[in-house]
Amino acid sequence: MNIMFWALMLIMLLVAVVILIYPLLRVRSSTSIAYKDSNLGLYEDKVAELEADLGEGRIDHERYQLARQEIDRELLQDVPEESRDTAGFHYGHQVKRQPGVAMLVSVFLPAMALLVYMQLGMHAASEQGATQQAQTQTQPQTAQDVGSIEDMTRQLAERINTNGGTVEEWAMLGRAYKHLKKYQLSAEAFAKAVEISQNPQLMLEQAEAMALANNQRFTPESLVLIRRALEMSPDNANVLWFAGVAEFQAGNYRDTIAHLSRLPDEARKEPDVDHSIRLYIEKAREALIAQGESVPSMDEILPPVAETATSGASIKVSVNISQDVREKFGAADSVFVYAKAASGPKMPLAVQKISLAELPAIVLLDDSMAMMEGMNLSSFDSVIISARITKTGSAMAQAGDYIGEYRVDDVAQASQVDIEINTLVQ
Repeated sequence: MNIMFWALMLIMLLVAVVILIYPLLRVRSSTSIAYKDSNLGLYEDKVAELEADLGEGRIDHERYQLARQEIDRELLQDVPEESRDTAGFHYGHQVKRQPGVAMLVSVFLPAMALLVYMQLGMHAASEQGATQQAQTQTQPQTAQDVGSIEDMTRQLAERINTNGGTVEEWAMLGRAYKHLKKYQLSAEAFAKAVEISQNPQLMLEQAEAMALANNQRFTPESLVLIRRALEMSPDNANVLWFAGVAEFQAGNYRDTIAHLSRLPDEARKEPDVDHSIRLYIEKAREALIAQGESVPSMDEILPPVAETATSGASIKVSVNISQDVREKFGAADSVFVYAKAASGPKMPLAVQKISLAELPAIVLLDDSMAMMEGMNLSSFDSVIISARITKTGSAMAQAGDYIGEYRVDDVAQASQVDIEINTLVQ
């Protein structure tokens, strides 16, 4: 618990105490003020509510007039028979200074607040600790969680080295090392799994770990693994993708085009995936043309996928990131692309999550992503589109994140917007 927290809590307590005891220490010397507080104040509130209802169309003018007359009659009935001044005395003489009550409030309110906080705050803290402990094995986020994963990974490695490991255990160890960004150890663990089982998926994971350990560049050894996986599973979308990227890095541009152009339409229906595929093929085409080779056009190589009609509103978001911001984050760090109402509820109307490695990308936001009925893009004329990168993976913006935003004034007319992530979240 830091000093700033306690200082803020003390200030809020003092403000609350002053607000509560001020009326108790104040003496109303004017009977007309007491009268206004007791009668005219209520009258004015009712009239204001009635006028608001009329202005917003909840009642018509005739009903407004009838209700106004009823309020006027109530006011006359509430006034004591003596007179307005006498009524002021009638209501005002009860408002006296209450120093004893003020003292009790000023002493017991802070004490009660402290006791309640100590009881509920400590209980909430203990529950939070228990929740974090329960989540250790599934969603490690904090430094303590990472430490727990490291402990479990070390124990798994010791057990495997002592008793020998199954293919599942070696694969689990490889994925744990990859999660901890120990890519060389991850590649070695996957190599053991591949020795036991010639599985294309395990080969891909070993090749990926080797590339991550080599600054995201596929080595000749990892390229051999991917080619073996392609021979065993030639129509697998993951294998085709890895093969296309690895051959591109190796300078085999014809093979890049051949592999990526065979990816099924289902894989290309996601706008960001289709964008990445076309980007690699286009770069491969340019390299071949620069070498003096004849290459078919992009549309001949990769005909556009027929877009599936979506009900309601949709907006394509082209997301990129400035180079100086990119260097502050890792390839696996999360990027959230989402839309919120320009004015109104702050709940996201649509959201997509990708990684930094996928940027630049085109992301589709539409009504199918609504988190609650009636809270979708079609429900609002104006929205704010945001793209935010975070190291923590949190869906809530935090200090240290970077963000880019774009305001769409007419959702119905919007087709595509461009956003660059370049602004620090304070």
